[in-house]
Amino acid sequence: MLTILGAGRAGTALARAAASAGLDVRIAASRPPTALRLHLAQYAPRATAVAAPEVAGAPLVVLMVPQEDLDSVDPGWLRGTVLVDATNRWGGEPLPAWFQSGLDAGRSSSEAIAGRFADATVVKALNHISHWDLDTAGRRGLGSTPGDSGRRGLGVAADSASAAAAVGQLVLRLGLAPVFLPSLAAGRVLEPDGPVFNRPVSGPELARLTGGTVGAD
Repeated sequence: MLTILGAGRAGTALARAAASAGLDVRIAASRPPTALRLHLAQYAPRATAVAAPEVAGAPLVVLMVPQEDLDSVDPGWLRGTVLVDATNRWGGEPLPAWFQSGLDAGRSSSEAIAGRFADATVVKALNHISHWDLDTAGRRGLGSTPGDSGRRGLGVAADSASAAAAVGQLVLRLGLAPVFLPSLAAGRVLEPDGPVFNRPVSGPELARLTGGTVGAD
């Protein structure tokens, strides 16, 4: 079971990719489930709409809410979960005050989110691949060197090895190659102004560019 919080273009693209990989998908958004079902019928027909508070208790939740709307997310919903931060910041966004304060203090965007959702274990992943590529997952055809599986690399940055491993299994299930970065702070390289953002490279090449380690298939 995969739980997604956010039903925009990225959230529904992930829902389609996960369903194609054989995962049951629940997706929540600010709109009530009755309205969300109509949206999902068009954009993610195999996903189940749930109310946002129903994400509570899920072992893993992918956060795909726009950063300017993060005040709408109750930290209590995410207590005890592995929270995959798949959000990005863009110039001109009116960010929440707590988020902006974290950035002004020199934290990466995921570290700022970890400060807000302190009862969750935050992992940065799924943010540097476009929603178009999530649909196809850019899955094969990149590898050209011995030991290269051909899967597109996907960064996974965390301070918890067990949480990173759980997200790595999701990445593999989606048909991508997890590349593990040594800390949540190291995930700054995956942000929009970094060298690998929306750049389709294989796992070994992503590891070279980020200083990470390719996970085993």
